[in-house]
Amino acid sequence: MYQQMKCVQQVCSGSCGPNGRACEYSSRLQDILQVQYNIETALLESVVRNATVKGVGRLHDLLSMQEAVLHSDVETKLVLRRFYEELFVLASNCMLSMLSVQLIPMFEEGRELYMSVVFNRKVLYEHNKKLVRCIEEFDEVGACAALRGQLLRMGTYYSVYLN
Repeated sequence: MYQQMKCVQQVCSGSCGPNGRACEYSSRLQDILQVQYNIETALLESVVRNATVKGVGRLHDLLSMQEAVLHSDVETKLVLRRFYEELFVLASNCMLSMLSVQLIPMFEEGRELYMSVVFNRKVLYEHNKKLVRCIEEFDEVGACAALRGQLLRMGTYYSVYLN
């Protein structure tokens, strides 16, 4: 993912000319995805270690809601917000919980353009199913791999879409 986002940055570091706004946007997305990658990885590690049966049940409920609203990017975003809020709760990490107020909107900004395409919403739903399955099985490595796959796909989408 880092290499793909670096490619976007290199394209933008040249003469942006009339595409200055697009380059700014690409650069901002790169920054968000890098932060998101690091924080979500730490978040998932904490979630896997601290998840309860009840908490995993709530994630399954949110997945069902997400599946039901895939037709709408607005409704999907609302369910994803609740999904991430639940992940921050399950992490049982006070510092992450405090930061979630700022991090969740930033992550939403990073997914905004990606989520406008219905196919991407379906793919994100499938990735979230993998995440929840890994959390349920206490598979920290699998959860982080699923997350990396999700963010890599978003990074690839942006590098193609914005160039």
